[in-house]
Amino acid sequence: MTRVSKEDKLNLIKRAFTTHKVDSKCENVQVWCPYCKNENKNKLKLFIHIEKGFYHCWVCESKGSNLTKLIGKVNPNLLQESKTIFKVKEKQKFDLGIDLSVLDYDYQEKSKEEEVQVLNEFPKHFELLANSFNSYDPDIRAVFKYALSRGFNKHKLYHLRVGYSLDSEFKRYMIIPSIDAEGNLNFFTSRKIDALSSDGYKYKNSKVQKKNIIFNEVNIDFTKQLVIVEGPLDLIKTPDNSTCLLGSSLTEDMKLFQEIVKNKTPVVLALDSDAYWKTVKIAEKLVDYDVSVKIADTRCADDVGDMDRDTVLRIIDNAKEFNIEQILNNKIKRL
Repeated sequence: MTRVSKEDKLNLIKRAFTTHKVDSKCENVQVWCPYCKNENKNKLKLFIHIEKGFYHCWVCESKGSNLTKLIGKVNPNLLQESKTIFKVKEKQKFDLGIDLSVLDYDYQEKSKEEEVQVLNEFPKHFELLANSFNSYDPDIRAVFKYALSRGFNKHKLYHLRVGYSLDSEFKRYMIIPSIDAEGNLNFFTSRKIDALSSDGYKYKNSKVQKKNIIFNEVNIDFTKQLVIVEGPLDLIKTPDNSTCLLGSSLTEDMKLFQEIVKNKTPVVLALDSDAYWKTVKIAEKLVDYDVSVKIADTRCADDVGDMDRDTVLRIIDNAKEFNIEQILNNKIKRL
């Protein structure tokens, strides 16, 4: 295998970023930041370590080590060459672009009676439910019937890539995968459709580091209003530009929080009614970063996923702007 030199890497970076500045030791190169998107392309605020591939913008604080993604962002024509230069391994995928790499964290924000098993691998023999509505398999038909009972329509089945698996371990489970911005699987949740589960687990979820996950990031346009709910099943009733927290927390170290702040994405928080003070805490922190936040009144039901679609859309449309007066009032109530 031909060894890739530092000069090869630097030359590719120079071709991607037409304006650049290399330091005296030839270790770092300064380029225009595609995340800040400053109109002046001569503003070189993003530093790239040529050998290690780390990058960091000192203005917007964007940072990472995936130079292939960074270069593809400014010059898509160099994407394939970048994968070769920076030795990016192609990941195994389904036709939908689902990456089968091992995942590593536990999503367990469920009530005690809803037992959760966490898994290292994506279910084998995964199939899209929307493509199987004519199946004669009684288990597949049962999963399809359950999905309809939860409020799925054909559009949402496709939009959320809802599926099932012919693997015996996932028999009669409804599976919802999450795809990142590059088309790779970064999480999945599966829900047993039967009230009583023979294996004792109502949910089987992948192990992922939750703070690094933006659920179905591939579906999100951060330039438009983003609706945020708690869990994947809550997304059945929301507008398409929505995501979930895989819980009820959104903190500054989470990738979703950072993307919202970076893009100044207007947000509607529609968490379950019992998470009101957690909603307020999230809203306060986002407002600190000059993000526009609205809070949807979800008190008409215990769970957003239990509401009908029209109700969810109505409370989102009627969500109230969270402002500084509310912050002060909320802090007084806590005294």
